[in-house]
Amino acid sequence: MTRSTRALVLAAIAAIAVAACWLALRARRAAPPGEPHAGGLPPPSAAPTAPASAAPRADGAEITPEETTLEDDDAFRLLVFPVRVAGARFRVVDLGMTRDLARVLRDTGASLVINGGFFDPSERPEGLVVSEGQILSARSDTLGGGVVVISGGRAALAPAAGFVAPAGAALAIQARPRLVVDAGSVIARDDGRAAERTALCLRDQGREIEVVVARGEVAGKGPTLAMLADMLVSRGCEAALNLDGGPSTGAAWRQNGDVRVLPPRGPLRHAVAVWVGAEP
Repeated sequence: MTRSTRALVLAAIAAIAVAACWLALRARRAAPPGEPHAGGLPPPSAAPTAPASAAPRADGAEITPEETTLEDDDAFRLLVFPVRVAGARFRVVDLGMTRDLARVLRDTGASLVINGGFFDPSERPEGLVVSEGQILSARSDTLGGGVVVISGGRAALAPAAGFVAPAGAALAIQARPRLVVDAGSVIARDDGRAAERTALCLRDQGREIEVVVARGEVAGKGPTLAMLADMLVSRGCEAALNLDGGPSTGAAWRQNGDVRVLPPRGPLRHAVAVWVGAEP
């Protein structure tokens, strides 16, 4: 092989190597993310995550709750957050069995974050969960109860049996029990069991949701289900659903330029983030 031929061969080899490196770099940049954990949920130790559609961020407005303190043997604070459905956005965030609602509020820019629905002993969500048109968990006949669904700028409460979420629903959460139906309490008797509780109250034919959080100064203090239902009826709730409560009850929200927090006493699978006065 002549000197000139050897030079041409070496130049060709160098050109091929450069091209290969360039193609590898392009492939790495375009590669899809790793496979999700079984069931589409992160492992329990994972940090809070949100659907991919959550990438664009615009902070929601502040939200000021109506607050009442009930002083009796089961003293607790009752916070009511009013949300006009047509001007709000809702998203379910997986906390991966952690409890830092304030972190979710800061990371997402939401106005309000509360605990969501139930989870089973294996730490999987229990019952139907839909977030921004995506089904995160299937409906559960065993859980029963009801489903609060937001679609077309309005909220509604339906029995869980046979319920099918409309396509593109902004939010759907199955939980139990239904507290108020047709503006009346459906809790047949008071079992006397006080607990911290979170509920969704629907007003103005579903145009408004009141997020209701009953939080004791110490664990275990709060209303009974019958008491909470009666309180919601007296507020004019046309329908209401009890979410997961007890140690799951918690909230974080923006008020007066600060982040206010009632941290849950136990870990959560899901949280519900709400934006008011902004379009994230």
